Amino acid sequence: MEQRGTGFARMRDAMLNHGLKEPEISQQDGFFVVTLPGPAGDYDRIKPPATVTGPVTPAIEAKLNERQKKIFIEAQKSGSVTSGWCLEHLPAVYDTIRRDLIGLMRLGLLHPEGRGRSARYVLSSKNG
Repeated sequence: MEQRGTGFARMRDAMLNHGLKEPEISQQDGFFVVTLPGPAGDYDRIKPPATVTGPVTPAIEAKLNERQKKIFIEAQKSGSVTSGWCLEHLPAVYDTIRRDLIGLMRLGLLHPEGRGRSARYVLSSKNG
């Protein structure tokens, strides 16, 4: 896994998706130390990913900032969201909103319909 460069990220996502805390990474005596917190005896909190309800797993949710969460909730409520709605309802400038929307698209949560000023962002088919 390490050779592909995604080992830690995939491990973190899997732990979050199973209801566990994310790994703690620290440095001690010149070595990296990775602590994988277990359930601490509370085995009822471990859940298989199949029981995650909704399109956003805990691992994906951990990657979203507060604006992105609000944008995604609005898209779920109304079916789509525009950059104009974001500018009107969120405390951010256009460039920040654009980065938030691009982040949601990269995570596969939204996809654009239309171009330019008439573009709107709708839920990806796997989230509908």
